[in-house]
Amino acid sequence: MSRNLNREESYRIAAEKMRLKKEKEEREDNEYYERITSGTPWLIFKAVVVFCALMLVISTFDYFVDGPTKKLSAKSWKIDRSWEYTWHRVLDVEGCMFTPTLGDWMDRIESSTKITYSPIFRTVKKISFYSKTRNRVKKVVEIRQRSIFTWFPAFQLFLMIPIFTYFFKRKAPWFSFARLISLAFVLPGTLFVIYFTLL
Repeated sequence: MSRNLNREESYRIAAEKMRLKKEKEEREDNEYYERITSGTPWLIFKAVVVFCALMLVISTFDYFVDGPTKKLSAKSWKIDRSWEYTWHRVLDVEGCMFTPTLGDWMDRIESSTKITYSPIFRTVKKISFYSKTRNRVKKVVEIRQRSIFTWFPAFQLFLMIPIFTYFFKRKAPWFSFARLISLAFVLPGTLFVIYFTLL
């Protein structure tokens, strides 16, 4: 009889310890969630969200809308012989790489060659020219290297991580993880892209 009582008492003590441990963990989780969603940490995160939302709108607009265009003179481009690309001509235009096909580039009307920039950041976007054929077909060659335009829509999805994290805020492990990703990778990554491809 006493052995059964001792066993029941042991179970009760163990259950009480588990309950207290669970309450402590829940209290700590609530305190952590409250800490990261209020005060200075939350203000910083909101600033990151606003910055990423702004960059999302600007970069998407720059991708779909063309900015200023100017004629490209023969001195404005050079053939980059350090690259080999079968059946293509590799061009260096204002430090950016373009790869029109050999046939298109040889058949172009030289005076029709133009370069187009993005409307907001004024970044090199594409070159275009007309062919010498009877119907004068317009050829457009998109930029190939080190450009925000070659990363569409991956860059836009990257920018949406903090935005979704903000709008779907929950007391859950994924929220803490997504918040950390936003602060540790999305913000520095976006600044890196701006520095190396837009400025």
